[in-house]
Amino acid sequence: MGSLPDSRKLFTPLRIGTMHLSHRIIMSPLTRKRCPAGIPTPLVAEYYSQRATQGGLIISEGMHPSVMAGNMHGIPGMYTPEHIRGWKAVTDAVHAKGAYMAGQLWHCGRFAVSVQLGGRQPLSSSATNIGVVNRFTIKGTVPTETAKDMSIEDIRVTIEDHVHAAKCAVEAGFDAVEITAGNGYLCDQFLNSRANLRTDDYGGSKENRARFTLELLDAVIAAIGPEKVALRFSPWGTVLMPLDVDPISTFTYVLSEVEKRRIAYVCLTQPRTDLFLSQEVKWANLYKAAKDGSMKAKVEEINLRPFEDVLKTTPKLSTGGYDGMNCFDEVERGELDAITFGQWFISNPALVEKIRLGLRLTERNVETTYADGPEGYTDYPVCEVV
Repeated sequence: MGSLPDSRKLFTPLRIGTMHLSHRIIMSPLTRKRCPAGIPTPLVAEYYSQRATQGGLIISEGMHPSVMAGNMHGIPGMYTPEHIRGWKAVTDAVHAKGAYMAGQLWHCGRFAVSVQLGGRQPLSSSATNIGVVNRFTIKGTVPTETAKDMSIEDIRVTIEDHVHAAKCAVEAGFDAVEITAGNGYLCDQFLNSRANLRTDDYGGSKENRARFTLELLDAVIAAIGPEKVALRFSPWGTVLMPLDVDPISTFTYVLSEVEKRRIAYVCLTQPRTDLFLSQEVKWANLYKAAKDGSMKAKVEEINLRPFEDVLKTTPKLSTGGYDGMNCFDEVERGELDAITFGQWFISNPALVEKIRLGLRLTERNVETTYADGPEGYTDYPVCEVV
Protein backbone atom coordinates (compact mmCIF):
# COMPACT_ATOMS: atom_id res chain seq x y z
CA MET A 1 0.00 0.00 0.00
CA GLY A 2 1.31 3.41 -0.88
CA SER A 3 0.85 6.86 0.56
CA LEU A 4 -2.53 8.48 -0.11
CA PRO A 5 -2.79 12.20 -0.84
CA ASP A 6 -4.02 14.44 1.98
CA SER A 7 -6.24 16.12 -0.61
CA ARG A 8 -8.63 13.16 -0.34
CA LYS A 9 -11.82 14.46 1.25
CA LEU A 10 -11.44 12.06 4.17
CA PHE A 11 -8.57 14.27 5.34
CA THR A 12 -10.34 17.61 4.99
CA PRO A 13 -12.02 19.62 7.78
CA LEU A 14 -15.62 19.02 8.83
CA ARG A 15 -17.84 20.86 11.25
CA ILE A 16 -20.35 18.80 13.21
CA GLY A 17 -22.21 20.50 16.02
CA THR A 18 -19.76 22.68 17.92
CA MET A 19 -16.77 20.58 16.81
CA HIS A 20 -14.38 21.62 14.03
CA LEU A 21 -12.75 18.39 12.91
CA SER A 22 -9.47 18.30 11.01
CA HIS A 23 -10.24 14.98 9.35
CA ARG A 24 -13.18 12.60 8.93
CA ILE A 25 -11.94 9.34 10.48
CA ILE A 26 -13.87 8.88 13.72
CA MET A 27 -13.51 6.31 16.47
CA SER A 28 -16.72 4.35 17.06
CA PRO A 29 -18.08 3.30 20.46
CA LEU A 30 -16.40 0.09 21.59
CA THR A 31 -17.39 -1.86 24.69
CA ARG A 32 -14.14 -2.83 26.45
CA LYS A 33 -15.24 -3.79 29.99
CA ARG A 34 -12.42 -1.92 31.74
CA CYS A 35 -14.47 0.21 34.17
CA PRO A 36 -14.68 -1.43 37.62
CA ALA A 37 -17.89 -0.41 39.43
CA GLY A 38 -18.78 1.48 36.26
CA ILE A 39 -16.14 4.18 36.83
CA PRO A 40 -13.29 4.90 34.38
CA THR A 41 -9.76 4.49 35.74
CA PRO A 42 -6.50 6.15 34.63
CA LEU A 43 -6.04 3.17 32.29
CA VAL A 44 -9.20 4.21 30.44
CA ALA A 45 -7.85 7.74 30.05
CA GLU A 46 -4.60 6.33 28.66
CA TYR A 47 -6.49 4.13 26.18
CA TYR A 48 -8.50 6.99 24.70
CA SER A 49 -5.57 9.40 24.76
CA GLN A 50 -3.51 6.93 22.71
CA ARG A 51 -6.15 7.07 19.97
CA ALA A 52 -6.75 10.82 20.02
CA THR A 53 -5.51 12.99 17.13
CA GLN A 54 -5.41 16.71 16.53
CA GLY A 55 -8.89 17.72 15.41
CA GLY A 56 -10.16 14.13 15.55
CA LEU A 57 -13.34 12.82 17.16
CA ILE A 58 -13.62 9.87 19.53
CA ILE A 59 -17.01 8.47 20.55
CA SER A 60 -16.88 6.78 23.92
CA GLU A 61 -17.96 3.26 24.69
CA GLY A 62 -21.59 3.04 25.70
CA MET A 63 -22.32 4.54 29.13
CA HIS A 64 -25.44 3.53 31.06
CA PRO A 65 -27.63 6.55 31.86
CA SER A 66 -29.10 4.73 34.89
CA VAL A 67 -28.97 1.45 36.78
CA MET A 68 -32.03 0.21 34.86
CA ALA A 69 -30.23 0.90 31.60
CA GLY A 70 -28.12 -2.20 32.23
CA ASN A 71 -25.67 -1.67 35.09
CA MET A 72 -23.50 -4.28 33.41
CA HIS A 73 -20.28 -5.50 35.00
CA GLY A 74 -17.26 -3.49 33.87
CA ILE A 75 -19.39 -1.14 31.78
CA PRO A 76 -19.30 2.58 32.64
CA GLY A 77 -22.18 4.74 33.76
CA MET A 78 -22.94 8.44 33.48
CA TYR A 79 -25.23 9.47 36.29
CA THR A 80 -23.25 9.87 39.55
CA PRO A 81 -20.57 12.31 40.75
CA GLU A 82 -18.06 9.46 40.59
CA HIS A 83 -18.90 8.85 36.93
CA ILE A 84 -18.48 12.55 36.16
CA ARG A 85 -15.09 12.73 37.88
CA GLY A 86 -13.85 9.55 36.23
CA TRP A 87 -14.89 10.63 32.76
CA LYS A 88 -13.59 14.18 33.25
CA ALA A 89 -10.10 12.73 33.54
CA VAL A 90 -10.69 10.91 30.24
CA THR A 91 -12.02 13.92 28.32
CA ASP A 92 -9.20 16.07 29.71
CA ALA A 93 -6.66 13.57 28.35
CA VAL A 94 -8.36 13.53 24.95
CA HIS A 95 -8.65 17.31 24.81
CA ALA A 96 -4.97 17.62 25.70
CA LYS A 97 -4.24 15.89 22.39
CA GLY A 98 -6.34 18.50 20.55
CA ALA A 99 -9.17 16.02 19.94
CA TYR A 100 -12.91 16.06 20.63
CA MET A 101 -14.95 13.45 22.47
CA ALA A 102 -18.62 12.48 22.34
CA GLY A 103 -20.17 10.32 25.02
CA GLN A 104 -22.57 7.55 24.02
CA LEU A 105 -25.61 6.90 26.21
CA TRP A 106 -26.55 3.23 26.08
CA HIS A 107 -29.81 1.84 27.44
CA CYS A 108 -29.82 -1.91 26.84
CA GLY A 109 -33.53 -2.48 27.37
CA ARG A 110 -34.28 -6.20 27.27
CA PHE A 111 -30.58 -7.14 26.95
CA ALA A 112 -30.18 -6.22 30.62
CA VAL A 113 -30.53 -8.98 33.21
CA SER A 114 -32.10 -8.84 36.66
CA VAL A 115 -28.96 -10.04 38.44
CA GLN A 116 -27.41 -6.67 37.55
CA LEU A 117 -30.57 -4.70 38.34
CA GLY A 118 -30.96 -5.67 42.00
CA GLY A 119 -33.51 -8.32 41.05
CA ARG A 120 -35.63 -5.89 39.02
CA GLN A 121 -37.10 -6.97 35.70
CA PRO A 122 -35.44 -5.49 32.60
CA LEU A 123 -37.44 -2.91 30.65
CA SER A 124 -38.48 -2.92 26.99
CA SER A 125 -41.21 -1.74 24.66
CA SER A 126 -42.96 -5.10 25.14
CA ALA A 127 -42.82 -8.22 27.31
CA THR A 128 -40.38 -10.15 25.12
CA ASN A 129 -37.19 -12.16 25.57
CA ILE A 130 -34.32 -11.97 23.08
CA GLY A 131 -33.28 -15.51 23.96
CA VAL A 132 -29.52 -14.87 24.11
CA VAL A 133 -27.00 -14.60 26.95
CA ASN A 134 -25.39 -11.61 28.64
CA ARG A 135 -21.75 -12.09 29.60
CA PHE A 136 -21.32 -8.73 31.38
CA THR A 137 -22.51 -9.78 34.83
CA ILE A 138 -21.00 -10.47 38.25
CA LYS A 139 -22.05 -14.10 37.82
CA GLY A 140 -20.53 -14.63 34.39
CA THR A 141 -22.72 -15.60 31.44
CA VAL A 142 -26.42 -15.29 32.26
CA PRO A 143 -29.41 -15.94 29.95
CA THR A 144 -31.68 -13.01 29.14
CA GLU A 145 -35.21 -13.03 30.51
CA THR A 146 -38.63 -11.72 29.62
CA ALA A 147 -38.67 -7.94 29.91
CA LYS A 148 -41.34 -5.78 31.49
CA ASP A 149 -43.37 -3.79 28.97
CA MET A 150 -42.74 -0.22 29.97
CA SER A 151 -45.57 1.76 31.52
CA ILE A 152 -46.08 5.43 30.70
CA GLU A 153 -44.37 6.19 34.01
CA ASP A 154 -41.42 3.96 33.04
CA ILE A 155 -41.13 5.86 29.78
CA ARG A 156 -41.22 9.22 31.56
CA VAL A 157 -38.57 8.18 34.07
CA THR A 158 -36.32 6.70 31.36
CA ILE A 159 -36.43 9.94 29.41
CA GLU A 160 -35.62 11.87 32.59
CA ASP A 161 -32.67 9.53 33.18
CA HIS A 162 -31.28 10.32 29.73
CA VAL A 163 -31.65 14.05 30.33
CA HIS A 164 -29.79 13.76 33.63
CA ALA A 165 -27.07 11.62 32.02
CA ALA A 166 -26.67 14.09 29.15
CA LYS A 167 -26.19 16.95 31.60
CA CYS A 168 -23.66 14.83 33.51
CA ALA A 169 -21.79 14.11 30.26
CA VAL A 170 -21.51 17.82 29.47
CA GLU A 171 -20.26 18.44 33.01
CA ALA A 172 -17.71 15.65 32.47
CA GLY A 173 -16.31 17.53 29.48
CA PHE A 174 -17.86 15.68 26.56
CA ASP A 175 -18.31 17.81 23.46
CA ALA A 176 -21.47 15.97 22.41
CA VAL A 177 -23.78 13.18 23.52
CA GLU A 178 -24.70 10.32 21.19
CA ILE A 179 -27.91 8.42 21.95
CA THR A 180 -27.95 4.75 20.98
CA ALA A 181 -31.00 4.10 18.80
CA GLY A 182 -29.76 1.01 16.99
CA ASN A 183 -28.18 -2.42 17.45
CA GLY A 184 -31.23 -3.88 19.15
CA TYR A 185 -31.16 -1.73 22.27
CA LEU A 186 -34.01 0.19 23.91
CA CYS A 187 -34.86 2.80 21.25
CA ASP A 188 -34.56 0.11 18.58
CA GLN A 189 -36.93 -2.08 20.62
CA PHE A 190 -39.55 0.65 20.23
CA LEU A 191 -38.79 1.37 16.56
CA ASN A 192 -38.79 -2.24 15.38
CA SER A 193 -42.16 -3.51 14.17
CA ARG A 194 -41.45 -7.08 15.25
CA ALA A 195 -40.13 -6.24 18.74
CA ASN A 196 -42.70 -3.56 19.58
CA LEU A 197 -46.03 -5.27 20.25
CA ARG A 198 -47.70 -2.33 21.98
CA THR A 199 -51.22 -1.15 21.16
CA ASP A 200 -51.00 2.29 22.79
CA ASP A 201 -49.50 5.57 21.53
CA TYR A 202 -46.03 4.00 21.51
CA GLY A 203 -46.81 1.04 19.26
CA GLY A 204 -48.45 0.06 15.99
CA SER A 205 -47.81 2.67 13.28
CA LYS A 206 -44.32 3.87 12.42
CA GLU A 207 -45.25 7.25 13.87
CA ASN A 208 -46.16 5.67 17.20
CA ARG A 209 -43.14 3.38 17.25
CA ALA A 210 -40.88 6.41 16.71
CA ARG A 211 -42.57 8.41 19.47
CA PHE A 212 -40.34 7.23 22.32
CA THR A 213 -37.10 7.94 20.44
CA LEU A 214 -38.27 11.39 19.36
CA GLU A 215 -39.58 12.33 22.80
CA LEU A 216 -36.28 11.25 24.34
CA LEU A 217 -34.37 13.19 21.68
CA ASP A 218 -36.42 16.35 22.22
CA ALA A 219 -35.93 16.19 25.98
CA VAL A 220 -32.15 15.87 25.65
CA ILE A 221 -32.06 18.67 23.07
CA ALA A 222 -33.99 20.91 25.46
CA ALA A 223 -31.43 20.16 28.16
CA ILE A 224 -28.11 20.60 26.32
CA GLY A 225 -28.92 22.01 22.86
CA PRO A 226 -29.25 20.31 19.44
CA GLU A 227 -25.65 21.04 18.48
CA LYS A 228 -24.48 18.72 21.29
CA VAL A 229 -26.80 15.79 20.49
CA ALA A 230 -26.36 12.93 18.02
CA LEU A 231 -28.08 9.62 17.23
CA ARG A 232 -26.97 6.19 16.00
CA PHE A 233 -29.31 3.95 13.96
CA SER A 234 -28.99 0.52 12.32
CA PRO A 235 -31.91 0.39 9.84
CA TRP A 236 -30.96 -3.02 8.43
CA GLY A 237 -29.87 -4.36 11.79
CA THR A 238 -30.47 -7.84 13.15
CA VAL A 239 -28.27 -7.54 16.25
CA LEU A 240 -30.36 -8.77 19.21
CA MET A 241 -33.38 -7.98 17.05
CA PRO A 242 -35.51 -9.46 14.27
CA LEU A 243 -35.37 -7.62 10.95
CA ASP A 244 -37.99 -4.87 10.74
CA VAL A 245 -40.93 -5.62 8.43
CA ASP A 246 -40.39 -2.40 6.45
CA PRO A 247 -37.02 -0.81 7.32
CA ILE A 248 -37.20 1.86 4.64
CA SER A 249 -40.59 3.14 5.77
CA THR A 250 -39.76 2.92 9.49
CA PHE A 251 -36.41 4.64 9.33
CA THR A 252 -37.04 7.22 6.63
CA TYR A 253 -39.89 8.44 8.83
CA VAL A 254 -37.90 8.70 12.05
CA LEU A 255 -34.91 10.20 10.23
CA SER A 256 -37.12 12.78 8.51
CA GLU A 257 -38.20 13.87 11.98
CA VAL A 258 -34.60 13.87 13.24
CA GLU A 259 -33.61 16.04 10.28
CA LYS A 260 -35.94 18.77 11.54
CA ARG A 261 -34.07 18.93 14.87
CA ARG A 262 -30.72 20.11 13.39
CA ILE A 263 -28.64 17.85 15.63
CA ALA A 264 -24.87 17.40 15.46
CA TYR A 265 -24.88 14.21 13.39
CA VAL A 266 -26.50 10.86 12.68
CA CYS A 267 -24.46 7.66 12.37
CA LEU A 268 -25.90 4.87 10.20
CA THR A 269 -24.72 1.27 10.30
CA GLN A 270 -24.04 -0.35 6.95
CA PRO A 271 -26.39 -3.25 6.06
CA ARG A 272 -23.43 -5.61 5.59
CA THR A 273 -22.55 -5.42 9.28
CA ASP A 274 -23.69 -7.55 12.19
CA LEU A 275 -21.87 -8.07 15.48
CA PHE A 276 -22.46 -11.82 15.42
CA LEU A 277 -22.61 -12.70 11.70
CA SER A 278 -20.13 -12.63 8.85
CA GLN A 279 -20.84 -10.20 6.02
CA GLU A 280 -21.64 -13.13 3.73
CA VAL A 281 -24.28 -14.52 6.10
CA LYS A 282 -25.74 -11.07 6.79
CA TRP A 283 -26.13 -10.31 3.08
CA ALA A 284 -27.63 -13.74 2.47
CA ASN A 285 -30.20 -13.17 5.24
CA LEU A 286 -31.17 -9.75 3.87
CA TYR A 287 -31.47 -11.03 0.30
CA LYS A 288 -33.61 -13.95 1.45
CA ALA A 289 -35.95 -11.65 3.38
CA ALA A 290 -36.29 -9.38 0.36
CA LYS A 291 -37.00 -12.26 -2.02
CA ASP A 292 -39.44 -14.20 0.17
CA GLY A 293 -41.40 -11.07 1.09
CA SER A 294 -40.78 -11.18 4.85
CA MET A 295 -39.21 -7.74 4.47
CA LYS A 296 -40.75 -4.99 2.33
CA ALA A 297 -37.68 -4.05 0.35
CA LYS A 298 -36.18 -5.07 -2.97
CA VAL A 299 -32.67 -6.48 -3.09
CA GLU A 300 -31.42 -3.38 -4.91
CA GLU A 301 -32.83 -1.18 -2.13
CA ILE A 302 -30.72 -2.73 0.63
CA ASN A 303 -28.34 0.17 1.16
CA LEU A 304 -28.17 3.45 3.04
CA ARG A 305 -29.27 5.74 0.19
CA PRO A 306 -32.94 6.09 1.24
CA PHE A 307 -31.82 7.27 4.66
CA GLU A 308 -28.99 9.47 3.40
CA ASP A 309 -31.45 11.23 1.09
CA VAL A 310 -33.66 12.18 4.05
CA LEU A 311 -30.74 13.74 5.95
CA LYS A 312 -30.24 16.73 3.69
CA THR A 313 -28.54 19.03 6.22
CA THR A 314 -27.65 16.73 9.14
CA PRO A 315 -24.05 15.47 8.94
CA LYS A 316 -24.05 11.78 8.04
CA LEU A 317 -21.57 9.30 9.51
CA SER A 318 -21.44 5.60 8.74
CA THR A 319 -19.96 2.57 10.42
CA GLY A 320 -19.55 -1.11 9.64
CA GLY A 321 -17.04 -3.10 7.63
CA TYR A 322 -14.68 -0.27 6.75
CA ASP A 323 -10.94 -0.71 6.42
CA GLY A 324 -8.00 1.28 5.09
CA MET A 325 -9.05 0.77 1.47
CA ASN A 326 -12.86 1.09 1.25
CA CYS A 327 -13.31 4.19 3.42
CA PHE A 328 -12.77 6.89 0.81
CA ASP A 329 -15.32 6.74 -1.99
CA GLU A 330 -18.60 7.50 -0.19
CA VAL A 331 -17.09 10.58 1.42
CA GLU A 332 -15.46 11.61 -1.86
CA ARG A 333 -18.84 11.40 -3.62
CA GLY A 334 -20.55 13.40 -0.88
CA GLU A 335 -22.86 10.55 0.17
CA LEU A 336 -21.35 10.54 3.67
CA ASP A 337 -19.55 13.20 5.66
CA ALA A 338 -17.34 10.93 7.76
CA ILE A 339 -16.48 7.27 8.42
CA THR A 340 -16.35 5.70 11.87
CA PHE A 341 -14.06 2.80 12.68
CA GLY A 342 -14.48 0.40 15.56
CA GLN A 343 -12.39 -2.74 15.75
CA TRP A 344 -9.45 -1.36 13.77
CA PHE A 345 -8.97 1.34 16.41
CA ILE A 346 -8.50 -1.35 19.07
CA SER A 347 -5.25 -2.66 17.58
CA ASN A 348 -4.17 0.47 15.71
CA PRO A 349 -3.93 3.49 18.02
CA ALA A 350 -2.32 5.35 15.10
CA LEU A 351 -5.14 4.35 12.74
CA VAL A 352 -5.64 7.81 11.24
CA GLU A 353 -1.99 8.11 10.29
CA LYS A 354 -1.86 4.54 8.99
CA ILE A 355 -4.81 5.17 6.68
CA ARG A 356 -3.35 8.47 5.54
CA LEU A 357 -0.05 6.76 4.66
CA GLY A 358 -1.71 3.67 3.19
CA LEU A 359 0.00 1.35 5.68
CA ARG A 360 -0.87 -2.17 6.75
CA LEU A 361 -3.32 -2.38 9.65
CA THR A 362 -2.61 -4.60 12.65
CA GLU A 363 -5.18 -7.29 13.42
CA ARG A 364 -6.59 -7.30 16.95
CA ASN A 365 -6.35 -10.15 19.43
CA VAL A 366 -10.00 -11.17 19.86
CA GLU A 367 -9.23 -13.01 23.09
CA THR A 368 -8.26 -9.81 24.92
CA THR A 369 -11.11 -7.57 23.74
CA TYR A 370 -12.95 -7.95 27.06
CA ALA A 371 -9.99 -8.93 29.22
CA ASP A 372 -9.00 -7.09 32.38
CA GLY A 373 -6.10 -4.65 32.58
CA PRO A 374 -3.79 -3.30 29.89
CA GLU A 375 -3.40 -6.48 27.83
CA GLY A 376 -5.12 -5.99 24.49
CA TYR A 377 -6.10 -2.49 25.62
CA THR A 378 -3.19 -0.08 25.99
CA ASP A 379 -0.34 -2.38 24.95
CA TYR A 380 -0.77 -2.14 21.17
CA PRO A 381 2.13 -0.11 19.67
CA VAL A 382 1.06 3.52 19.68
CA CYS A 383 3.46 4.76 17.02
CA GLU A 384 3.63 1.61 14.87
CA VAL A 385 3.52 2.68 11.21
CA VAL A 386 5.39 -0.20 9.57
